Amino acid sequence: MNPALTASLLRGTFAANGWRILLTIACIALGVALGGAVHTIHTSALAEIDRSARALAGAADLEVRWPSSGFDDALFAKVARLPGVVAANPVVDINAALPGGESLRVLGIDAFRAMAMQPAFVASAASTGSGQVATLLDADALWLSPAAASRLKLAAGGTVRLGTSEGLRDFRVGGVLPGLQAGEVGVMDIASAQLHFGRLGKLSRIDVRVGSDVAAVRESLSTMLPPGVVVSGAASISGRAAELTRAYRVNLDALALVALATGAFLVFSTLALQAARRRQELALLRALGITRGGIVALLSLEGAALGTAGALVGTLLGLAGSRALLSGSGADLGAGYFGGASGAFSPDAWVLGGIAFLGIAMSVAGALWVARAVNRIDVAEALRDRAIDLPAQAHGSALPAMLLAAAGIPLLFTPPIAGLPLGGYAAIALWLAAAIASVAPLCRAVFDRLSPRSAIAQLALAQVRHLPGHLTASVAGIVVSASLCVAMAILVFSFRVTLTDWLGGVVGADLYARASASGDGLYFMPDDQARIASIPGVASIEALRYDRLAIAGAAAPLSLVARPIDERILAGFQVEPRGLPPPGPEPAVWISEAARDLHGWTAGQRITLPIAGRSVEVRVAGVVRDYARTWGAVLIDDRDYRRLTGDVRANDLAIHLSPGTDPAAIESAIRAALPRMHGLQLEEAGEIRRKSLQIFDRSFAVTYALEAIAIIIGLAGVTSSFAAMAWSRKREFGVLRFLGLRRREILAMIAVEGAAAGALGALIGLVSGVAISLVLVRVVNRQSFHWTLEVHWPVTALLLLVGGIIAACALGARFSGSLAVRKEAVLAVKDDA
Repeated sequence: MNPALTASLLRGTFAANGWRILLTIACIALGVALGGAVHTIHTSALAEIDRSARALAGAADLEVRWPSSGFDDALFAKVARLPGVVAANPVVDINAALPGGESLRVLGIDAFRAMAMQPAFVASAASTGSGQVATLLDADALWLSPAAASRLKLAAGGTVRLGTSEGLRDFRVGGVLPGLQAGEVGVMDIASAQLHFGRLGKLSRIDVRVGSDVAAVRESLSTMLPPGVVVSGAASISGRAAELTRAYRVNLDALALVALATGAFLVFSTLALQAARRRQELALLRALGITRGGIVALLSLEGAALGTAGALVGTLLGLAGSRALLSGSGADLGAGYFGGASGAFSPDAWVLGGIAFLGIAMSVAGALWVARAVNRIDVAEALRDRAIDLPAQAHGSALPAMLLAAAGIPLLFTPPIAGLPLGGYAAIALWLAAAIASVAPLCRAVFDRLSPRSAIAQLALAQVRHLPGHLTASVAGIVVSASLCVAMAILVFSFRVTLTDWLGGVVGADLYARASASGDGLYFMPDDQARIASIPGVASIEALRYDRLAIAGAAAPLSLVARPIDERILAGFQVEPRGLPPPGPEPAVWISEAARDLHGWTAGQRITLPIAGRSVEVRVAGVVRDYARTWGAVLIDDRDYRRLTGDVRANDLAIHLSPGTDPAAIESAIRAALPRMHGLQLEEAGEIRRKSLQIFDRSFAVTYALEAIAIIIGLAGVTSSFAAMAWSRKREFGVLRFLGLRRREILAMIAVEGAAAGALGALIGLVSGVAISLVLVRVVNRQSFHWTLEVHWPVTALLLLVGGIIAACALGARFSGSLAVRKEAVLAVKDDA
């Protein structure tokens, strides 16, 4: 086809359908923007973690680390003397509490050793003179990274107050280290950090620089390290962060992809409307010698133009939205994976280009769908009668839908691949395809059996019973978006109810005390616990202690929770098998579902755990539900923990009150009894449950947005399709007006058609969504997050969703039909003259 003619046709088409073109571009842009924003936010967070880790690692090749409570600093001398080790730098890594509930990462370093490993720690101080270098060894001096100085609004000579093991303590800002581009970090002398933060004799990690054979040194380190301390590549924390968040990121990307795919149905509807209006034009082009391939190319170019415009706008919107979220609310999208860290804006051009290309490809696919129908038009008939509709595709049987549904069943039993439930996702895709394929046969099966008394309803059902091709696509769009919303509504509701029940069992005390609202290094010592227990009105207290356990070969550490274990707490954690185990020679532990799945442990098995620097054989007494730690947890009775470790400190206290005691009075008494603990946090059980559910709701905020976008795109597609139908049926409307039907009766007929199409799509989507929700709950959720959820049905919400879709389709059809049912429509009967 001649390029000038093609350009002229494209300009005319777009000029004649301005508002509908803009709507289509906007919907494509929304899908692209959501996918791009979700990926950019997570990419930026991971890039910031990687950048910070590499800046802190400096010239190190390896790092020795774990557990969170630290390991014996006597290990440092052994590592430093190991053959092949050129330099080693000991580090104490603390998350220190700031007044007001925030925290600051503080690194205790050996300034002289750091010069060979991380020069950014000391280079700025050295450049200002020996007097400044001396402040690196000052017990009260703290040096800040530029990011930390900016957030705290501090400069050299200022004062920063941190929560220490002795209470709040003021540290003098020695200066700002411009070369330390590692996020919000403070640096101080290692001896001072150990003294003030209760880490005497402990290290958090050792950075190791190797001469030539890194693998050999790593192997040597692995054989000499005590249990629970591991060696890994420098800055490996960024890889662990990517591993931890991968399932969450993939799930959001999948939802964004569904919203984007729904836009393809809207592209089809928009182009179908244009083709319905341009039948004579397209037929004339065919008569003038344009081949079927030329028509396909023309419509493909139109689809590509729509997709390109939508992809461009969507990419820009995604970049702007992700930048705003990163600077405003942090990078965790409400899920808490990144601790609210802002993250440097780091878009991935290749991935964004791929998402944009996907938007364009789906638009072209919608255009090709229209081209197939256009090429079935009889040229002579179209030139004679401009009111005929696009030829509808022949109604298929239900066999393809049944085959697609059956093909998805074996995939439900596929184990996760690289930790991702790819089989579950594939089953969902096949079942969505089956639902789409079932639209036409179900339409005949359902509406053939309906015989309403109203003549208007009979006329409406007669029209819908044989769905035109473009309306079939729009109903399919409703099916996809409704399936997504129903499935996610059931999943979220089931998760929320399950979490509420779990919190009711686990959070069983009246009051909870935390040594610090944020930060670590602060504990309840035995005398603190005794003071609280002696307060009148306190019936009993339970000490809770947390640590990390490094398991050889595991991607992430396990959380160790030491607390009193009894029948009540096991019932709250919903342990299986139920009840306390009989006494045995080994300490009993209870593992979370994630620990069971990731490590292959089972109830009754004897396993070895690295506790307090030594290997301890324990017996798995049962499996508990834990919705707080995706990568696994181990519960142990606090008496066994203290016997094994000699550690009598506590991070949290669960406080049981005597009947009739005022919790507010006890809170005041606790604060008076512990004046040094300025960061003390006290919360009632009900407040903890409320905040937990608030965090849950916030974590699904992006999910709700994706669902809403998919529904909006689907409804826009139905409205567009009914506009195409109304335009092609102007002669029919004119005849009905001559036969005595009033305008409002014709509009009522169109509204019934819209309601019928919406009801069909919503009901198929409801059935499909219920099936998909079971896959999400039983397969995707289990393989992604290792949690068992009970299925609960949000009946009211589902009824409102289905009713809302039907009502919106009816209103959209009536609105789009009103443009074609005017007085001038009566003149349409003269079109054959």
